[in-house]
Amino acid sequence: MTSQTSAYVFDNAWQQERQRLDALSNTWDANTRRNFEALGPLQGLRVLDVGAGGGSVARWLCDAVGPTGHVVATDIDTRFIDAIEVPNFESRRHDIVQDQLETDAFDVVHCRLVLEHLPATDIALSKMIAALKPGGALLVEEFDHVSFLPAPDAAPDAQAAWHSSIAAFTAIADQRSLDLTYGRRLRPLLGAHRLQGVTAGGVTTYERGGTEGRGLLLLSVISMRDLLVATGHMDNGGVDCLIAALQDETFYWSSQIMVAAHGRKQALVHV
Repeated sequence: MTSQTSAYVFDNAWQQERQRLDALSNTWDANTRRNFEALGPLQGLRVLDVGAGGGSVARWLCDAVGPTGHVVATDIDTRFIDAIEVPNFESRRHDIVQDQLETDAFDVVHCRLVLEHLPATDIALSKMIAALKPGGALLVEEFDHVSFLPAPDAAPDAQAAWHSSIAAFTAIADQRSLDLTYGRRLRPLLGAHRLQGVTAGGVTTYERGGTEGRGLLLLSVISMRDLLVATGHMDNGGVDCLIAALQDETFYWSSQIMVAAHGRKQALVHV
């Protein structure tokens, strides 16, 4: 869940949104934890998690920073992160584009699948970087959809439904300023914001239909049915065909590339 200035693709009020966010966590949290651990020890640090969604990353961070650290998780809808009740945690209703954020306050600032939804990306990035203490690290994780493809031996009807859904989703993305290539842009963007030691890399996963707890794409398609059909690129029959494929254990696909980029704010120079 991101900024009020973006037309977020997914309906936060959807009755199965909790399940969708859990599937997102099951698919990508282990990768996020590895990206945090690559930054170095987290014990005792003050960490900001922007667009915390279901709160799984924030919960892990509370353990990682320990009792001497502190985690602030923000979102425009805090109903899931409000349920986190530990002493070193703060839930904050906050729009990263519209609302103020303290400066020089955090050792690490993180966001996942937030910036690609924002037309005002530079404003959000500038605020997150300003919130870092000198020498602090920014960690950003965003999708690049270039690898998002079914296995080449998938059934022809499933292939056709998949490619129709991509055309429909691309049309929705164009309408709502969702950047499907944002992951590819991360490294130069962080460099342009004068972070130091910027690095970036990406991973993709190979998914199989009908896998318990991994139904991120299935739940996303179900939640977006009306939007997909409204584009004219799909009809309900096509959506039903894709849903059936995503429930079929013989259907495989490669995910988007989750690109992780990080860099550090320039440290103060003592003369």
